[in-house]
Amino acid sequence: MVLTPRYAGYLISATAADMATPIFSIFLPLFAAGLGASAFELGLVGGASYGVYCFLPFVMGHFSDRSGSRSFFIITSLALLGIVSVLYSVTNDPVTLITVRVFEGVGWSMLWPAMDAAVSEDTARDSKSSLAIYNYLWSGGAAVGPFFGTFLVTTFSYRSAFFATGILFGAVILLNGVAYWRERNHGDGKNDSEPAHRLPGTGPLDIRPVFRTAAGESRGIEVWTALVTIGLVTLSSLTFYTFFGPYASSIGMAVVLIGVVTATFGVVRFVVFVVLANRKSLRDRVFDTRNRVRNLVAFAGMASLSSLLLVIKDPTGLVYFLAFGILGIGFSVVYAVSQATLIAEAAPEQRGAAAGLFESSLGVGGVIGPIMAGIVSSSKSLSTAFVVPAASLGFVLVLLLVLFSVRRRSRS
Repeated sequence: MVLTPRYAGYLISATAADMATPIFSIFLPLFAAGLGASAFELGLVGGASYGVYCFLPFVMGHFSDRSGSRSFFIITSLALLGIVSVLYSVTNDPVTLITVRVFEGVGWSMLWPAMDAAVSEDTARDSKSSLAIYNYLWSGGAAVGPFFGTFLVTTFSYRSAFFATGILFGAVILLNGVAYWRERNHGDGKNDSEPAHRLPGTGPLDIRPVFRTAAGESRGIEVWTALVTIGLVTLSSLTFYTFFGPYASSIGMAVVLIGVVTATFGVVRFVVFVVLANRKSLRDRVFDTRNRVRNLVAFAGMASLSSLLLVIKDPTGLVYFLAFGILGIGFSVVYAVSQATLIAEAAPEQRGAAAGLFESSLGVGGVIGPIMAGIVSSSKSLSTAFVVPAASLGFVLVLLLVLFSVRRRSRS
């Protein structure tokens, strides 16, 4: 696997950032519960960062297309996330955690659209191959994150885990800073500061160009299905992460077992991404445009329905391993196919905007899931939170049926 220096830097940054992501997702709710957070506050801790992630990535994606260097966006976002990590390590109440999580969402909103678009433009290979390599490397970091976090929490404290992510972000900032300085002063690498061309009749934040291929062909239903299903699997995964730790702790599971169970999702996701990256025949079947809508709906449905397994009270954790494993399979397939649909197949000058739209759809699911689950479980058992992903599947199916109906009427 030949990597350009620029592409390698992006991969290292994404892998490091995704080591921190599950540490935040798993251990912040547990930390908040220890600080006395209610079920509703737990939902806000899980969803606050995604409140801004619903819309800001799309805005940032447009700016990364039209102005400034993507490297600048990446370095600035990593600096903000490093500051957020340190703030988590010194916070003493749930309300402050929720507030800081909003700023965390701003950091991710700057990072991922710029990263997605930059990786998809690697000059050594086609966009889908670049994204496939990117996916299994960042997911490898995400798979290691829960184990790293569990070690720190059980050996030291929750605060030490967050402080360690701050150090991790600092190291990656240094790496990117050196690369950025070399690029600016020595002309290394490709210039990513050139503004993209806007199509006639479209505004600076118009989403319509994203719904067209590079050849100008409409791909509306495929894009909408990708947006809706990636939102659903993110809703499911964030509900899992936010409420499983406090729920499992309430039925007597040790923190070590909680960490290992939740790590199943990351490990399975990593394996699926590796298989998709290295098995072209399988990747072609999964990504086939003739079956793409069906595949997205089927795997998203599998992921969301797996949440019902968490309602079962099982202190041994065996049922929960299965639930997180199924979630990992469904999430990774939907993520990879949606990513290819929205980013790799978009017109080159629209990839930043397309990446922003992709990430914003993650944000919509990420904020709805935990907050709705918090509301549902606030007057009942924490286990009722896991009904939300399965119930959301019904809403998604109805929405897709409406979209299909509108498409047929527009064609007739």
